Amino acid sequence: MNLQSLAKLLAVAVLAIGGAGTTALVAGAATATGRAGAAPAAGCAADPAPRGATQSPLYTVTADGTPLFVEKMTKYAPEMQVHYAHCSMSGSGSARFSVTMAQSFNAYTVSPKSRNLAVTRSGNTISFDSGPNYLIVQFDAAELLFILVDAPEPNAPQTGDANVKNLADYGVDNTGATLVTAKIQSAINAASGATRNILYVPPGRYQVGELWMKSNMTLYLAAGAVLYGSNNKADFNTGSGGVNIEGMQHASIRMLNISNAKLLGRGVIDGNGKSLRAQGLNLAVLKIEQSSNILVDGPVSRDASYWNTLVYRSDQVTIKNYKVINCRPNSGYNNTDGVDFDESTNSLLSNAFLYTGDDNMATKNEDATAGAINTRNVVHEQVVCYSNSGCAKIGTKTEGSSMDGVVFRGIDVVKAGRAMVIDAVDTAVVSNTRWENVRVEKTDSLIDLEEDRPPSWRTVQNTATIRDAYFTDITADEKKVVNLHGRSSSVNISGVHFTNFTVQGKAVSSRTDTDASWNINSYVSNLTFATAPSSPPPSSAPPSSPLPSSAPPSSPPSSSAPPSSEPPPPAGGCEVGYTMNTWNNGFTAAVHVTNRGTSAINGWTLVFTLPTGQTITGGWNATYTGSTGQISARNVSYNATLPAGGSTDLGFQATHTGNTGAPESFALNGVTCTVS
Repeated sequence: MNLQSLAKLLAVAVLAIGGAGTTALVAGAATATGRAGAAPAAGCAADPAPRGATQSPLYTVTADGTPLFVEKMTKYAPEMQVHYAHCSMSGSGSARFSVTMAQSFNAYTVSPKSRNLAVTRSGNTISFDSGPNYLIVQFDAAELLFILVDAPEPNAPQTGDANVKNLADYGVDNTGATLVTAKIQSAINAASGATRNILYVPPGRYQVGELWMKSNMTLYLAAGAVLYGSNNKADFNTGSGGVNIEGMQHASIRMLNISNAKLLGRGVIDGNGKSLRAQGLNLAVLKIEQSSNILVDGPVSRDASYWNTLVYRSDQVTIKNYKVINCRPNSGYNNTDGVDFDESTNSLLSNAFLYTGDDNMATKNEDATAGAINTRNVVHEQVVCYSNSGCAKIGTKTEGSSMDGVVFRGIDVVKAGRAMVIDAVDTAVVSNTRWENVRVEKTDSLIDLEEDRPPSWRTVQNTATIRDAYFTDITADEKKVVNLHGRSSSVNISGVHFTNFTVQGKAVSSRTDTDASWNINSYVSNLTFATAPSSPPPSSAPPSSPLPSSAPPSSPPSSSAPPSSEPPPPAGGCEVGYTMNTWNNGFTAAVHVTNRGTSAINGWTLVFTLPTGQTITGGWNATYTGSTGQISARNVSYNATLPAGGSTDLGFQATHTGNTGAPESFALNGVTCTVS
């Protein structure tokens, strides 16, 4: 009997609840080989193999038996060379994923562990069912494998659509052999404000320098399309303007002083950062500055030479279904942040995968010069973090007068140097920061709220203070230190509130509880501890929904009655679109309200009734009264006026007991709306 046959006879299926297994088995032969192709599996449509990509010799991945292309990021050598497969679900439900390693292994983990995937092992293959999910698979100490599974892509543009312009019509080289910046820029310019305002980039490799998005247009990257950065740093100086932060003036894609723009699709933007960093160029992959009403949905953004994605002094920016794969050093850091919202307002990062060499998310007030904006209402939700530095962080730049309402919700910290951080070292009052439903697998420091560690690389005033930081439904697999450090009696921390804080499965009930590790100095006051009912995390990531472009922090619905003076009814009617995305015992609802009248509505209240068993747990872009049954959603200050023909987006997150129906009717200022 040969070894392969023996291995098959000895193979057993090991059920690994939580995505980890440790049974050592004899390695069998690989059962599948990765290959190019875009044919849909029964459950997941595979991306075409990117031109020039290196196929992984270590891993093969199938979805419902159909191979997915697994790329090895060889250019990251000598740092960690990661491997990844990307596909999009063909419909609702799940697919059966199988991962085969080309060598024997003893142990494995599938993270985030909070997904509670039922993983089976047979020989050197593990298998599990999953819907949309961003997963990290680790075999022993081998190179990491990412399995990035997106939800179906709604209403994807197609060549031939009346509003679509095809980049192929511009005679652009799609082999990557020649620089095509000028031709693509010409096509972008032509799409701006045109009838055909969607520029479709078909599969291929496009060598580019700096590209500038324009207002009133969409850049769509089809799966298999790769915008690949030039090796010549001079190609990234195609325009002027914008902020220079730490030498990072330019980017692969720039959005400067624009509005109503979208960057969509399941293609790839590759900054070629490993090469450009060696040439001394600090370059972002995506830089959004002084812009508004921006949507980024779907792409893989990889290999930044500096910060990957910067949103600076902008309003109503939504980034979702976003996958960042930077070069991460084996130790230390290399300034390759993930997504940073700096001096921005009413913005959202939703459903993201961030693998970085520095902070995954670092929200900042960048500088206090003329025109500075105080950060307000920035929400990060459903994010998977892996980094050597911070995962969910504010700072270190905390200039200006305030940073208010920054939220980190539904975060899985697979690995981080510091999991939850505020580095308050400049001048701002950092207030009402929330970490909610954060699951920490591995970190060096669990929580750092610090005012007494000014950086050595720049001069700071060191008068920033922290007011009311909320930690709700926090679970940590390791007992790591919680650092709470004010600077002085006047530069201090006031208000650190823990609700449902657990470490290694044990509830933490006070600052002296030895189930947690504490380092608290004398300049910290008003620590509170509480317990409350909470919902378990979903077994797979909640499906992405058309979330609002402005999302203030979630807060419990108000139990008080609305003001007695109601806004006047709309003259001419209204229309409501209602979109639900459900999982296990929860859902999100996106509500799109349109004024169909001929005059503006100044102040509005939307009333509807939730089906039995549904309970709102938090919302955005409105003040909610009631949590079950009849609900009133009243405007907030920045969306109070609805011009004739204008619309606004609001939404909420809720639990359900099995009933996932929608409200039957909606009334705006007392007038029943058409439901679309």
